[in-house]
Amino acid sequence: MDFSFIDPRTVYLIGHLLGIAFGAGGAFVSDLLFLKAVRDNKITKTEMGFIEIGGYCVTIGLVVLVVSGAFLFSLDPEKYLASSKFLVKMTVVTILIANGFLLHAVHIPRMKKRLNESLTAHRSKFWKLALIGSGVLSAVSWVSAIILGAFKSIPYEYEAILGVYVGAVIVATAIAYVLRDVLVPHARKK
Repeated sequence: MDFSFIDPRTVYLIGHLLGIAFGAGGAFVSDLLFLKAVRDNKITKTEMGFIEIGGYCVTIGLVVLVVSGAFLFSLDPEKYLASSKFLVKMTVVTILIANGFLLHAVHIPRMKKRLNESLTAHRSKFWKLALIGSGVLSAVSWVSAIILGAFKSIPYEYEAILGVYVGAVIVATAIAYVLRDVLVPHARKK
């Protein structure tokens, strides 16, 4: 069999797409599972297990994304460093990684401590807002990274592209703040 049609760029790109599928898919499913889990104002051990599996998918996706991205970058570093689209995408991926650390270091351990308990009995208003903010940042960042990756080039400077991303985060955060009691209810009356 002749495999000469397979070049390194294609292999790295396949890895990159798999990283996006795992990362974004895990993030979106985890967020939806969390929103479903808090409908009754508590998270069960089973629900937490599913949320953690989604988190592991995000971690695997980000690792595959970064490694495959590094290989893609190595093929033409000058081209990538001259691309404002690429630089914004790297900023967004860095934000995703930082947000992931926050999720695994703060939010998930807090939720695990409250399994089968009323979330509102122990939850501070700040934590609720931070949790919503983290979810919004994750969703907007994954969608932004996918959109940026889809374009061959964008004819705007780094600041302009980043400004659109920041604007999307602000608008999505404002919407989530308005809908906060629907997204993460304080308490349910029986």
